[in-house]
Amino acid sequence: MKIKKHIRLQFVGWSIYWLLLLIINILFYNKKDYDTPLLILWTILFTFCGISVFYFLTKFYNWLIRKSIDTVLSVTFIITLSFVGAYTWGLFEPIISWIINPNINQLDISWDINSRRTFPFTFVVAFFSILYYFSKLLEQSNTPKETKSIYKEENSNLNDTIKVYLKNDIVLLPVKNIVKISINGNYSSIVDSRNIKYELKKPLVKWENDLPKNTFLRIHRSTIINKNYIEKIEPWHNYTYRIRLNNSDIPEEVSRRCATSIKKEMNI
Repeated sequence: MKIKKHIRLQFVGWSIYWLLLLIINILFYNKKDYDTPLLILWTILFTFCGISVFYFLTKFYNWLIRKSIDTVLSVTFIITLSFVGAYTWGLFEPIISWIINPNINQLDISWDINSRRTFPFTFVVAFFSILYYFSKLLEQSNTPKETKSIYKEENSNLNDTIKVYLKNDIVLLPVKNIVKISINGNYSSIVDSRNIKYELKKPLVKWENDLPKNTFLRIHRSTIINKNYIEKIEPWHNYTYRIRLNNSDIPEEVSRRCATSIKKEMNI
């Protein structure tokens, strides 16, 4: 399973933070109140609370990205929310201590900002927030082609029909019935499963982009074929091939340029 970049970065970042917090707690915390196992448990719970607060903040960051809010304004929002998130996170500190430490009998929550260590926590939350925002923004900017390709694959399928010309008539031809498309001057010549020929003024490169890539193959600079109508593939001179299609006596030649991709595609 492919894990997204911003999730990997967050996992590594929070793991490093947890280890540093654990080391600091073990070295500098009052051992009279907390022994080492209790410090480890406290650190795990407190870090988990921080991740939970951060998770809810990311919902708003995702909204900023979807709405394409100006980067400067977005960072301002992030820092402001980081302060609020850090204060909320700080409130969990006495609650966790009261729950897990048998020596603490009374829950004492101070609402003073400074007593909650809000400012140090703000830097932590702001760091992860900005890291999340820009890594996800970069991830989105790098995938428009992939998204476009997936969209095209979903919306160009074998159940679609295309408008083609048969003499002076316009015919709706199902994509799945196309056997071969070749260039004929400024027009594309389309042959269907009944061996009927149609014409359409459309370059071959446009056909190649629009047709389902898992079904249609470019075998020559002037020819695209439907894999479902391949009868057999014959080795030909100069390490190329000839392809015989159903209902056709004339084999289609594969260019040397396309031979490698055909070999890979057809597992020859």
